[in-house]
Amino acid sequence: MSLMNEKEAFGKRLTRLLNDAGVGIASPTHVAREFNRRYLGKPVTTQAVRKWLNGEAIPAGDKIRTLAKWLKASPHWLHYGENEKSAVGLKVEEEQSTYEEDAVTLPEDFQRLTTQHKLMVCEIVRALLRAGKR
Repeated sequence: MSLMNEKEAFGKRLTRLLNDAGVGIASPTHVAREFNRRYLGKPVTTQAVRKWLNGEAIPAGDKIRTLAKWLKASPHWLHYGENEKSAVGLKVEEEQSTYEEDAVTLPEDFQRLTTQHKLMVCEIVRALLRAGKR
């Protein structure tokens, strides 16, 4: 498959997932805003999202992982489209691995928080542990 076809196929898969999630593609600005809420790196622009959706570009791996996690799909399927399974089947597989993936990055994510937010997380954890003892 040529690079142009790969980009177009990626755009179609992303469009499908956004529509399935109820986000839609009518507003690339909205998609960019929602993506940036979940992505810890440098924010993406509306133009970048428009290129993804129009099949003009494929984002880097870290962005694909964020998109896939947000839209509950397999990052591999979103990027390559191999084994064209239904999005529902992929969502189930992804949900099973989400906990393990989050557990791996949790300490790193925690370190990025402000001191105030770190204190809030600690309070929540303590409250959950107390609730579990009851």
